[in-house]
Amino acid sequence: MKKNKVLIATKWSMISEVIAKVISPITTMILARLLSTEVFGIVASITAITSLADLLTDAGFNAYIVQHQFKSEIEKKNTFNVCFWSNFIISSVLFWVIVINRNTFSALVGAQGFEKALIVASLVLPLTSISSIEQAIMKKELRFKEVGLIKVISKIVPLVSTIPLALSGMEYWSLIIGTLIGELVNVILCLKIGSFLPSFYYSFAYLKKISSFSLWAFMESILEWLIANIAILFLGSLYGIYYLGVFKTGINIISQITTSVYALYSNVYKSAIAKEQSNAQSFKQIFYTFQRYTSIISIPLGVGVFLYRNLVTDILLGSKWYESITLIGLWGLTAMISIAFGNFYSDAIRAKGYPQKLVFIDLIYLATIILILMNTENMNFQEFCIYFSLAKIIQPVLQIFWGQKICNIRFLSVLSNCYPQLIATGVMATIVIIFNFTKYDNLIQIVTVFISIIVYFIILVCIHPERKLLIKYFQELMHRG
Repeated sequence: MKKNKVLIATKWSMISEVIAKVISPITTMILARLLSTEVFGIVASITAITSLADLLTDAGFNAYIVQHQFKSEIEKKNTFNVCFWSNFIISSVLFWVIVINRNTFSALVGAQGFEKALIVASLVLPLTSISSIEQAIMKKELRFKEVGLIKVISKIVPLVSTIPLALSGMEYWSLIIGTLIGELVNVILCLKIGSFLPSFYYSFAYLKKISSFSLWAFMESILEWLIANIAILFLGSLYGIYYLGVFKTGINIISQITTSVYALYSNVYKSAIAKEQSNAQSFKQIFYTFQRYTSIISIPLGVGVFLYRNLVTDILLGSKWYESITLIGLWGLTAMISIAFGNFYSDAIRAKGYPQKLVFIDLIYLATIILILMNTENMNFQEFCIYFSLAKIIQPVLQIFWGQKICNIRFLSVLSNCYPQLIATGVMATIVIIFNFTKYDNLIQIVTVFISIIVYFIILVCIHPERKLLIKYFQELMHRG
């Protein structure tokens, strides 16, 4: 793979992901002030069902398309067709399963009385089955400029459609309809811009080959759904629909920010490192390069969200969401530790062909969450949020442990790879704590945030051994292509 091609792909991936990830929290910020907490709780319950069905639809097809190295154009075209039709058929079947069993599913997630909303929300399944395959193919080809354009437009459409619906008093329907409109636009753009048009070809031999490769990726996706949604299945009955809305919205808004850093590099990183899985030197070089530059943002951002959690909550959600302050602070910190370190090892493990290790890691993490849920009768909502957020650290710890063994990339080398970021973040955090910046009102706190950012980058530039290369890198990233 040519260096320029990866650089250009990274550039467009970063630009599009920044724009897309900025739109999502802006939408949530506005809707959090227009809709009640209970509305978010209702939609969270419905989304728990549709997101599981969406994962079952994918069944690991996207991972196979991106990571598998095809031997011929015929094999590639046939595989794309099998993935497309398998995805579409499974999604259509699951849609009707939800329709037929709507009462059971609604009761399962504590959304009794909202069966019609569940059916309408489930219409997204056949739509995403089409767009996901098209986007996976474009990612395979490193066409991140087109992927980014589609993503940005698909994020803007729900923004301009959901808010008027919410203002007209449609409550939870505004979120459901806005999502459907956005996904419909996504499908149209994918079919218009994408290079693949499905033909009526199917082969069970190809399906068997794909399934054997994708089984572990599929199991990992199911576990990730359980990790993300198992608490939602119980929180409504444990603490009520109000606290379910507080929990889900708090997790969502901070994840939209923290995962934006992961999204800056993940698409290009996964494709690039998969292509170099047999070349140990290039494999490590890609790992270290992406980790070094991503941690410039991820490490200070996680610490900053934790330190300024009151301000972050007030800006993102408003004063009526004060009960999510603890969750937002701790989740921001632990999620960023995952993004700065664990996720790099996770993607490297998958590229090396050991997805079963990731399944094992997720099983341990899921078992920890279940253990916490089993003891909720002894804790209030705030205590649950603390334990739930701290449990997140288990994932990166295990990813690092197995990543060192499988990929031969020592964690001490990774820490050495980003030591300037760690030192600069430590200095920044120390100044915030010593001068107690967070005690002031919001306006002054915002000023101190900018002071903290300036301090961080001054320290970083002063001690970074490749500061000239760092500046040159970002200049090339923004001007090449």
